[in-house]
Amino acid sequence: MRKYKKIWMLSLLFIFIIAAGTVYYASNSKKEEEKEETEVKELVLYKEKEEETKTENIPVDFEELKKINEDVYAYIEIPGTKVSYPILQSADGSTDYLNRTLEKAEGLPGAIYTENINSRDFREINTVIYGHNMKDGTMFAGLHDFDDEQFFREHTEIKIYLPDQAVSYRIYAAVVFDDRYLPVSYNFDTLSGRQEFLEDIRNYGQQPAYFNEEYAPTDQSLLITLSTCIGDQPSNRWMVIGVRDEQGE
Repeated sequence: MRKYKKIWMLSLLFIFIIAAGTVYYASNSKKEEEKEETEVKELVLYKEKEEETKTENIPVDFEELKKINEDVYAYIEIPGTKVSYPILQSADGSTDYLNRTLEKAEGLPGAIYTENINSRDFREINTVIYGHNMKDGTMFAGLHDFDDEQFFREHTEIKIYLPDQAVSYRIYAAVVFDDRYLPVSYNFDTLSGRQEFLEDIRNYGQQPAYFNEEYAPTDQSLLITLSTCIGDQPSNRWMVIGVRDEQGE
């Protein structure tokens, strides 16, 4: 009888241990699931917050601009100047925005634009942006503020806004150059072509010509070159060159 009682008690103990283990495992599994669910929720909230922050940093209503002209893809702003305009690009190259406005009207003042030989992500070695030097001070007339060396030294930033990103550039140079067509004269698909361009603006550029060595391009740097006319020098162009600030994005 004692033998059977002992076996019975051992059986109960075994059942109890199994039951306790099951409860413990279930409890831990539930905690792990809750932990994973919490982590997923936190990650989703973080990404949503990150997207909201990114959107808040874009002070441009691209949806409204695209209703006016679907070729709007970016926006340029130069603090301290009147330059604050959408940038347009005809995807198939059929529209000449030198002589067509944002509202698609023919003639002056045209628009600020890039050609479709440049991509729209500003990730090329050198993106060339064009605009008229209007007598009323609009469009790229504001680039001539950098004719003054003190102004050049005190104003060092160019902002480019894309629908999902704000990009900063530091102004490396402001120079008078000839009217050669830059994308044909230099192979901006290569570092050697870009280096030739940078050497030429130093060696063959005319006065005024200002450089900020603090922002001198490296082999890894991406550039933008803003180009406009000079009223009394029809064979020359005024150019402001910016170096992408990867740290400022």
